[in-house]
Amino acid sequence: MNRKLIGLLGVLCVSFFMQSCKNYYYLKHTIPSNNEEGNRIHNLKISDENIQFITYSDYQFNKVNEKYVFFATKDIDHILKTHIKKAYAEQFMFMYTNMSIYNNMLGFYYKDISLENVVQDYDRKPDVDLGNGVLYTYDSGKFNVVDIYRKCSNGGVIRFINLNNPDEKDPQFKKFHREVNNLFFDLNQSLWDKNAVDFQ
Repeated sequence: MNRKLIGLLGVLCVSFFMQSCKNYYYLKHTIPSNNEEGNRIHNLKISDENIQFITYSDYQFNKVNEKYVFFATKDIDHILKTHIKKAYAEQFMFMYTNMSIYNNMLGFYYKDISLENVVQDYDRKPDVDLGNGVLYTYDSGKFNVVDIYRKCSNGGVIRFINLNNPDEKDPQFKKFHREVNNLFFDLNQSLWDKNAVDFQ
């Protein structure tokens, strides 16, 4: 196979992403609006539920910059298969910050499982009980992972996978965990029934 054909196949993979070539750079995303603080308001439709999710303005979507994307497909494959036994129904999010110390974030929807199923599959008490959600932290290969689940109003759960930059000097993952804390439990505290404690 010549180099031009290999290059063309690579372009097609980038163009079709989830359809024809398996990866997790999900690019289907509505354009957000900005709130008065300059943060972005993303309106996410997941199953039959509409969720408003707020991010800082440095969170990027609908484009890929390999400098700030820390994972390979095999890394996410491993994380998805390690704890939850059932396959996800759809991916609804991929975002990253354009600051190297922070976060790669992916979102998945699981149609036919409950929070109770999640806790059973992990076989340990959650690090944080959010009432309508749970949070787990663990290491997976070179990554520290913050896994956050929230039940949907019409059944199923959504899962936010947060990955740190493994090349960043961040003892005990304090900067990474602070970023996740601020993102999910400051900007998006309205998503949860219970207040989150600092999980560092």
